[in-house]
Amino acid sequence: ACMKAIRVALVSVAIFQALSTLIGFVQLLIVPQWFAAALEGTPFAGQFVVAALLLGVVVGGVQWAAIGVHRRAPQWQPLAHSVAGVVMIGWIFGECLVMDSFVWAHALWGGMGVVQLVLVLLLLGVARPHPIG
Repeated sequence: ACMKAIRVALVSVAIFQALSTLIGFVQLLIVPQWFAAALEGTPFAGQFVVAALLLGVVVGGVQWAAIGVHRRAPQWQPLAHSVAGVVMIGWIFGECLVMDSFVWAHALWGGMGVVQLVLVLLLLGVARPHPIG
């Protein structure tokens, strides 16, 4: 029952992250003016399509892939969710550096990437005692 709950939590986090990146992708394409000030002075100033593709296709794509692996190849769940969590943490870290800012949303999505990694560790049995020797 505990492993099932961990697996449900893992796919739930991936769905949340995937939908979040999809929303960001659409917003960057439809209402780029919302992001103009944040991206001013960065290599992405005026490059909303590039930012949208990186967020929606690359970062989001890894989350969607983790969801697909979760359903179709359960033996690869730890790897898929680990990669998805690391990519999200890397994206948020890079975004904070490039924009030279940190807001609540960075804490939310970066924190969910960390949650993804912690859930993978639990799935792999890190909380269970292991014999030594």
